Amino acid sequence: MEQFSKKKFSLKEFNKLETNNENKYELIDGIVLMSPRPNYKHQEIMSKLTLEIGTYLKGKQCMIFTEAELEFNNDVLIPDLSVICGLENSNFQRYKSAPEIVIEIISPSSQYTDTFTKLYKYELFGVKEYWIANPKTESITVYNFQNKTNKDYCKHENLTSSVFGDLLLDLSNIFL
Repeated sequence: MEQFSKKKFSLKEFNKLETNNENKYELIDGIVLMSPRPNYKHQEIMSKLTLEIGTYLKGKQCMIFTEAELEFNNDVLIPDLSVICGLENSNFQRYKSAPEIVIEIISPSSQYTDTFTKLYKYELFGVKEYWIANPKTESITVYNFQNKTNKDYCKHENLTSSVFGDLLLDLSNIFL
């Protein structure tokens, strides 16, 4: 993830910014961050999480979104995955409320932003759980902001969510 410019941008200026579809642009504290599209391993993990969580959510009032834009306090963040509940209308450009769960799959270029900056921002925003998936260590760390806890889950463990008490993910299906 690299800084787009040394200039600080307002939300209004960011909204007018000309971008290309090859990169993902986020605005954090007035700084535009640009990251390239994810590599194959990143996409593989994202697809498996989407399938597993999406299957679990079937019939519930919640949906899983890939790269949905979230806007709050003049920041625009684009997590890899978001679980959003209670939507009456999914026809939006940017979601302006806190998702129940946000998931980032880290890469070397985004590790600092995902594990520090976004951790702080998502907690401030009111996200209930923040998951950080690490392809290198084949693990997922779950930060539960409601309970002020965090837990690491490894490849051969079952991940549980306190937001959805009966959600159980066998991580050996995610990290093959």
